Amino acid sequence: MPFTVITLKNAPPSLRGDLSKWMQEISTGVYVGNFNKKIREQLWMRVKESLKTGEATLSYHTNNEIGYNFESLHDYRQVIDYEGIPLVLLAKAGKEEREPSTAAKFHQARKFQGLKKRPAEEGKDYVVLDIETNGLDPFKNQILEIGLVKTSGERLEEKSFLINEGIKIPKNIVDLTGISETLVKEEGVPLKDALRQSLDFIGDRALVGYNLSFDIAFINQALKSLGMGSLKNKTYDLMKYVKLEKKGLKNYKLQTVLESYGMMEELPHRALEDAKLTYQLSKKVNKFQEIWK
Repeated sequence: MPFTVITLKNAPPSLRGDLSKWMQEISTGVYVGNFNKKIREQLWMRVKESLKTGEATLSYHTNNEIGYNFESLHDYRQVIDYEGIPLVLLAKAGKEEREPSTAAKFHQARKFQGLKKRPAEEGKDYVVLDIETNGLDPFKNQILEIGLVKTSGERLEEKSFLINEGIKIPKNIVDLTGISETLVKEEGVPLKDALRQSLDFIGDRALVGYNLSFDIAFINQALKSLGMGSLKNKTYDLMKYVKLEKKGLKNYKLQTVLESYGMMEELPHRALEDAKLTYQLSKKVNKFQEIWK
């Protein structure tokens, strides 16, 4: 049975007593145990129901690329899924109260959204979003490019922006994407202009993407830094539907997934071109199409 670790800080005694019935407290607030998924979920639900102002983390064995997954509650350590690999981000924290990161809020909201059928009133059109960045951390790194593909009935509309904010672009990112500092100086626009036009283009349509939490975390952090609020649109992450439909892939990186659906195009790592491929993928993922009818 999967190995599980739960850590608690400032937890009520009743909760600690409940966990002690199933797990061993190897250090103050650190509980370990072996049990099945059902019991793990019930214990974590108990933590969520009982924990008020304290903090908690859950780590457990799972069959992803690195062999474990991670969740947190009221903690400054948050998780985003980067092409099937959980990355732990340290959100900015205040002196008195730690505010969950934008990525964490998004992660929690989507977790409860699940794979429910699209509401009929949402409409049939959606926007595929993809971005390129100069790193993996939305609190330290920046957006280099935004790509959008919008379904409008039978037509597709597209829009893309290179971002010119004097951003330092590492050589490995230049090699991967072809986006250089010279290119963004020649063709880029200010981030605020790109975001404003992107929001106008998206409107109230649902957002679709692959590993979408990564893109949304960066977009929302950029919006927040400019005093522009955050995205409120419904979101659909194709990765979740692919994992239900294509179990047992060697990994769930977008290139691997495209090939598994017979799409042999090389991933360009440019926002608009990747968004176009993601749109094509969305038409092939049956689990997604079932909820989008």
